[in-house]
Amino acid sequence: MRMSTQRSGMRALALASAGALTAALFSMAPVASAAPAPPVSDSGPLASLNDKGGNGDVPAHPLAIANKKAAQKQAVIERRLKNGAKDSPKTVKVGKGQYVELQREATDPVFVIIVEFGDQQYPNPIFQGPPADGSTTDVTGPLHNEIPAPDRSVDNSTLWQADYNKAHYEDMYFNRMAKYFQTESSNRYSVTGEVQGWVKVPFNEALYGRNYCGGIVCATTKALTRDAMAVWVEQQLDSGKSMADIQTYLKKFDVWDRYDLDGDGVFNEPDGYIDHMQVVHAGGDEAAGDPHQGTDAIWSHRWYANLQAGGPGGLAGVQIGTNGGLVSSSLIPNNPTGVWLGDYTVQPENGGLGVFTHEYTHDLGLPDMYDTSGNTGGAENSTAFWTLMSSGANIGDGGPEGIGDDPTDLSAWELLNLGWLGAQEGKGPFYQVVQYGEKANIKLGPNVPGTKSPQAAFVVLPDKLVDRDLGPGAEAGDYFWAKGKQDFTSTMTAPAAAGALAAKVRYDIEDGWDYAFVQAQVGGAWVAVKTNLSTTTDPQGNNPTGTGITGRSAGYDTGAWVSLTATLPTGTTAVRFAYSNDPAEFGDGFGVDSVTVGGAAIADSAWTLDGFQTAVNGVVKEAFFNAYALENRQYDGYDTSLKTAYNFGFADRPDWVETYPYQNGLLVWYWNEQYADNNVGDHPGGGLILPVDAHPSFHHYADGQLMRQRLLAYDSTFGTEPTDAITIHKAGQAATIPSQPAVNVFDDTKSWWSNCDADACTGSHAGRYQPGWTGVDVPKTGTTVTVNGATTGSHLNITVAPKK
Repeated sequence: MRMSTQRSGMRALALASAGALTAALFSMAPVASAAPAPPVSDSGPLASLNDKGGNGDVPAHPLAIANKKAAQKQAVIERRLKNGAKDSPKTVKVGKGQYVELQREATDPVFVIIVEFGDQQYPNPIFQGPPADGSTTDVTGPLHNEIPAPDRSVDNSTLWQADYNKAHYEDMYFNRMAKYFQTESSNRYSVTGEVQGWVKVPFNEALYGRNYCGGIVCATTKALTRDAMAVWVEQQLDSGKSMADIQTYLKKFDVWDRYDLDGDGVFNEPDGYIDHMQVVHAGGDEAAGDPHQGTDAIWSHRWYANLQAGGPGGLAGVQIGTNGGLVSSSLIPNNPTGVWLGDYTVQPENGGLGVFTHEYTHDLGLPDMYDTSGNTGGAENSTAFWTLMSSGANIGDGGPEGIGDDPTDLSAWELLNLGWLGAQEGKGPFYQVVQYGEKANIKLGPNVPGTKSPQAAFVVLPDKLVDRDLGPGAEAGDYFWAKGKQDFTSTMTAPAAAGALAAKVRYDIEDGWDYAFVQAQVGGAWVAVKTNLSTTTDPQGNNPTGTGITGRSAGYDTGAWVSLTATLPTGTTAVRFAYSNDPAEFGDGFGVDSVTVGGAAIADSAWTLDGFQTAVNGVVKEAFFNAYALENRQYDGYDTSLKTAYNFGFADRPDWVETYPYQNGLLVWYWNEQYADNNVGDHPGGGLILPVDAHPSFHHYADGQLMRQRLLAYDSTFGTEPTDAITIHKAGQAATIPSQPAVNVFDDTKSWWSNCDADACTGSHAGRYQPGWTGVDVPKTGTTVTVNGATTGSHLNITVAPKK
């Protein structure tokens, strides 16, 4: 999702009660009956008015297969870094009929539809009249080319041109965006395609953009893809094209089996869905504080249109040309084509290159790097202008024609996840892996595009151990727990004889993928033992004996333990519990307590643990992958825009920005899989991937409040040159951050983060921005990174070494 470009995140939202609104929606009769829906699939839920996309621009994906593939890919990347793998396979097998695509190297076809809105108000009270928050009174359209020209004497931030025609978007997508991805991928990836429209849907934008659900992206926004494509199909038929012509044309945009639905490991083949569905809507972006449609404007985002059941592979989606599903209407044509869409992105009419590339990169699988709560007045982290997937999407060139058209580069972590640092044509890989405790002298090349030198380096650290309280056992005292490891079987083994086995267990195991087992040793061999909790189902080939335990135990969320019983066969000399994981995600794990055989308890001291651990008073250690990512950021290519970071600083000119330079040099990121996101408002000092601040001192505005994180992050780089002093404004009052001495050594035994400044701590500091949101708290591993010599130039000489 696009990060808000407004000067304080986003104006406060006066959202109505989601419960009351959805209740009203359910009480309304449908506008008109649609074509009968196919049978509901077990492989994906249908969209509901209760669905809330949240406050980010990448709402949670509704398909389990999408989330599974993402977890599998991440697990493979981490494992390969730990093993120091030098090869760069494009696909990797991770299980029976399970493959992940590690590198996307192609010129992908992209279907772009540009759509404007009519004046019809959807006949439901939720969408009647203006929004309840009063952000607009306009309930018409908008049509395209209705965005007023900005007054350049007071507005140098709004992008605008007189005519947003089809040719503009052809240039945006297939010239400018194509070149961006060619550069970022070092000529591995690009796009081609066509733009269709403008098409006009009958309803106004309120149907698709209104924040009725309590978030900034609600489920009805998905219907815009369905309705726009249905109108387009009708137009094609009216122009004389046959349905066969339309089907043939649409199938040109289906060459990628994104989720490998047939499980054959071949991704470059059709799967029945358009690969990249791009919707451009008339009017401005809610993320940019559109003053005309207000909170009825659509917030740019990437999501999945799970409106109809029965799509290819059994998934929910939208059959192009039809009108069925959520907020259906007979005003929308109904001409089924047999071709489907699912994943989509949506951007505004006057969006710049930044938002188009940002949202499209979401479609390639990358998350937001900014703190998504900041979109509605929450927190802000230090990723800021350092990446396209944060404020780097909104940056400009410092000129008078608006911001958002000159995005910065992707970070090293993002390039790694896209596979764009891997080996290519016998060269590479274009990154260097340094294992913990090793010393390496590295000549870092430009971050993009690739050269003979590494574009990035990754320092793999010892797993981060974090305490987790799982709650009390079945009885007072300690118990045993296996959290799970990638592609690993944890065991706990003890001497035992034949007889009745009883135990208390509690588990959260990835259903149908991972299993727990009871096994008995008979004649020196381990044999499977059926239990009262066993299942014979084996959808993935991971339960060949039909004795596995999977899913969640009854009452798991309330801390309940359940009884496990089994019979150990004659000749048993030992018993063991095993918990087996596939190479990707897993649940909370498998717990065992109070084990008896023949009514006699097995002492805790009798067990030999391999992967299991003792939960002392219910507390176990969880291990998480973590590493440092190192990259050389210079004022070149798209990163030239680092010279012109922006700040809204004038109350009398709210749309006016001033610029200041982010500092070139070595940027050190801390990658920590303890966290799933970068929402520092929820976990100050921690995130999935956050930059270390080389100059972690705090600076304040003239009113005494702490400066926002994207200002404080400007001098995050390490190098051999003093930083530039910058002067910025808040409400017209100037404040200066003075030049700071060069810092050329990153030593993680030192502190680079603080939860407090001299005034107060996070949560109690005056103003919106809090000290603990700045930078990242790194582990004390004794790892150092030294910048040797000049900071400028195409290469950067660094040394990674253990601290002496």
